[in-house]
Amino acid sequence: MRGITFTFLLILITTFTVSGQQSDSEKARERQKKFRTILEIQDRRTIHDGRLIEFLSDPDDIVRARAVMAYGSIQDTTVMSLLVERFQHDESAVVQGAASYAIGQTGGVLSRKGKDVLEHDVIWSRMENSVAMKQMIEDLGKFGTEVALKDLMLKFGESRDPTVRAALTMSIARFAIRNITYPAATQFIVRDVISTSDIPWQKMYALQRIGAKVEVRSEIDKLTPLYQHPDPLVRMNLAVLLGKIHDEQSCLEPAIKLAEFDGDWRVRVAALRALGNFHLTGLPSALEVYRKAMNEQNPHIAVTALQSIGNADVSLSDSTKKLRDVRAALELICRNESAGYHWQVQAEAATAFAKLAGASALPALALRESYHRLLRAQLLIATGITGASDAIKVLKPFLTDDDKLLYRSALEGLQELSNKQPKSEEVISATREAAIGALEMNDVAIVTTAASILGDSLFANPPAAAQLLRKLDRMRIPDDIEAMQEVIATLGKLKAKEAIEPLENKLATPDRSIVLASAAALNAITGRSYESKIALKFEPLYTDFDFDYLESLPDTIHVKLETIRGDVFLDLYKDVAPFTVMSTLKLATRQGFYRGLTFHRIVPTFVVQGGDPRGDGWGGPGYAIRSEFSPLTYEPGTLGVASAGRDTEGSQFFITQTPQPHLDGRYTIFGKVTSGMDVVDKLQIDDRIFDLKVMP
Repeated sequence: MRGITFTFLLILITTFTVSGQQSDSEKARERQKKFRTILEIQDRRTIHDGRLIEFLSDPDDIVRARAVMAYGSIQDTTVMSLLVERFQHDESAVVQGAASYAIGQTGGVLSRKGKDVLEHDVIWSRMENSVAMKQMIEDLGKFGTEVALKDLMLKFGESRDPTVRAALTMSIARFAIRNITYPAATQFIVRDVISTSDIPWQKMYALQRIGAKVEVRSEIDKLTPLYQHPDPLVRMNLAVLLGKIHDEQSCLEPAIKLAEFDGDWRVRVAALRALGNFHLTGLPSALEVYRKAMNEQNPHIAVTALQSIGNADVSLSDSTKKLRDVRAALELICRNESAGYHWQVQAEAATAFAKLAGASALPALALRESYHRLLRAQLLIATGITGASDAIKVLKPFLTDDDKLLYRSALEGLQELSNKQPKSEEVISATREAAIGALEMNDVAIVTTAASILGDSLFANPPAAAQLLRKLDRMRIPDDIEAMQEVIATLGKLKAKEAIEPLENKLATPDRSIVLASAAALNAITGRSYESKIALKFEPLYTDFDFDYLESLPDTIHVKLETIRGDVFLDLYKDVAPFTVMSTLKLATRQGFYRGLTFHRIVPTFVVQGGDPRGDGWGGPGYAIRSEFSPLTYEPGTLGVASAGRDTEGSQFFITQTPQPHLDGRYTIFGKVTSGMDVVDKLQIDDRIFDLKVMP
């Protein structure tokens, strides 16, 4: 967390405390009233009435800071000049830091010309006059163009100030996240990494984000010894970089050592993924690493090994001993006749075996009634991946299954089979008919899958526009938002002229994501821009301004997440994401909403995700809340909110296992693990949540 950001957030938290303690103070009551107004404006997005702008010149610097922060979530470009003025001239360092953050959040919405003007003005006329200069160096990485990166290097590349160099490092990383690089910037990072043993993980993160540029490749021999670095985050990011360069002579040996012997499971997972980028067929040592990793006791390592080799450039048809051993290991796990493998490991083995062995893998994909339903679902998809001629006979019966998960998986299996057999009229016809039939289902996941299939050119004739339009007319916000987005996108892909009028009507929908999807589809159909028809404001369909409840909460809210693997203790940040925290606590304490739910998504080294009443990633509480962005960053143990796009958050949450800078400012942060990260790292898909409780 950056210094000025941390100070700013502490001040906000302290402010709420003082307001509660000094309720008899007129100043405290006035500040509290203003805070309420700012939060309402931020949640409603009612910036058109001018009230929020007035708070930018409020005599209370904490009120000004809160108003500036609100613009970071609203992202209103019309006030950019005011934000720039606050960044440079506000008498409060806290307000200047908040303004830097808000500019970074909002700059990405500007046109290219607008970005050019803003970044030049900030870099050459504003930065040195602001105490938030170092923060702005990093925030420019969120929206700046390649010209801004060059200018930053010209102005700060020779600085000896370690705090400036640290800010520049993260700025370069944020530019690279957006695929903007510059040779001098890359050389700046490389020189720092190879010239000292005291390397912060951010340096190696920036390098792996930059990837296999010539400035990195030319120095790779000086970077590979870092596989012995004491910081596992440095080693983990080095592993990612080795996979992106995937030069056998320089990168293979350190990648293998990290994958096989590193003492941190996160490093081994990253290295296994990296090895998947090499041409494995002629690399027996790498194949042996995979074979061993498939049988690891740590399921994160085993699952990653199976996923990685399944996506690798390797052919099991070759007859070398190591490839025969890998094939035998995959088939053994896939069949799991001794029931000695966890169902998820078996599921990943089935997918990998189907990808690598093709039609010959089909006999090993037995769909037994006794299997875990998630395993059966994955076996259906793997059946389609084999491309076997008999696969269609296995999949079709599940298109009438009462279990919607199996129904959708059979549909996905048919889509995979079609990709393998694009010239089979029987398969193409069956898949098209199944997708059209699936539009009649009252299930957001099935309808989304069906619409996605019908947007594929394989199934475009005859077009399914009429069926899609009928379904679109019956869908409702917020429950069907993701399905509506996909149906609308498919109508655009089909260039269905009969959809023009219905989609133009959707431009009046009070949901921003549906309006944007409709405008994009209309542009695809007509070739015209509909940007001028998009409303400037979208008020929420759901609000809960229960400030009495919010202010009754303690300043630091301690909660316990009870899971089947153990307890995870977290602090919730009510003053950073108040409506998110309030929604979560009300769901937990008044409805017992989280009791019995599962973790439906686990991506090792990335996130564990839960809070979905459906258990498949498609569910929510029945309403959507607004995004509440902040300058906080995603570190190990950060608690964030899943979404299907801005302002579509609900009950699903995730906890990060490693730093994830690419999520910063894009997903609401509302808490942090204080104890129990060992439990978080043990969680597996379908692990149960017993409860979410507020602690004394």
